[in-house]
Amino acid sequence: MNARGFTLVEWLIAMLIGAFLVGGGLSIFVASRATTEEAFDQSELQENGRVAIRLLTQDLKWAGFWGDYTGSPMTVGQGVTLLGGITSACGSLPSNAGTRALLVMRVNGSGSLAGGDSSCIPTESSKWSFIENTDVISIKRLIGRPLTIDSTLDEKRFYLATTTEEANLFSITEGSNSIPDEVIKMTEPQLWEYQHLIYYIALNKLNNIPEMRKRFLTPAGGSFQIGGPVAEGIERLSVLFGVDDSLVPDGVIDRYVSTNDVSEQAWSEGRVVAARIFLLVRSLQASRSYVNDNVYQVGDVSVSGNGDGFRRLLLETSVSLRNPAVIAGGGS
Repeated sequence: MNARGFTLVEWLIAMLIGAFLVGGGLSIFVASRATTEEAFDQSELQENGRVAIRLLTQDLKWAGFWGDYTGSPMTVGQGVTLLGGITSACGSLPSNAGTRALLVMRVNGSGSLAGGDSSCIPTESSKWSFIENTDVISIKRLIGRPLTIDSTLDEKRFYLATTTEEANLFSITEGSNSIPDEVIKMTEPQLWEYQHLIYYIALNKLNNIPEMRKRFLTPAGGSFQIGGPVAEGIERLSVLFGVDDSLVPDGVIDRYVSTNDVSEQAWSEGRVVAARIFLLVRSLQASRSYVNDNVYQVGDVSVSGNGDGFRRLLLETSVSLRNPAVIAGGGS
């Protein structure tokens, strides 16, 4: 029996083959890990973007829904009455000048927001900040199904009692469920919850993650953030409006423009017939193996990846503004 061992050359050859096998296995592992990371980021981007788009489009479609009230636009003194001494906070309630059901404001290049319904958003500079050149969407509408006069109402909500010719807006006193006499005396009114919703993008300073947030107005001049962020990773929001420029409006979009380029005449004449929504979604964590040098056209704003390690996804959708109160809404 031959008990001779391996020679030095044989050992070296075996070690070389083993090194090739280990190196191949490591390269496959690294490539698989990178592919898994990219697939996870893409899935995360799509899911966060899908949620944000779905919620935005749902509310936009219902902007300007005033129940069965078919009178003038929401203007106090022209069919609309504010009951119980409630006042307009940050432009959210109808006034003598009327109220627009859909309003878009833009955060300026310095990261601040002013005018319009901007005072509805409390400033918490130590916790979050606006992202420059992104839009803020303000939506006013009625929600849910009609309530009955004997329904239990919430003192943290506004309510609108409507008929085809009049609309009475009110809130109830804390600890009381009493409905104003003016509402009870109406002929077969429908009772709805009135909401003023605001969508905006905030950079969370605690984790440096951009978030889409949603707030709604409450009585006594307050506002309330609905749960946590609507969606994380939403870095930019931009809205372009589709305008009908025909001599006689035919409902066909002739051009898309930013909110600042839409005239009051276009709103009052019902020429604003659609909104195009652009969302730029960013991964929550940067990747060490990825460099983003892309430039994204988010509506009328260009956003650069600046060579960072965050993956991004640009989403776009259009919403038809079918409600006449939105198309012909006046005021500011």
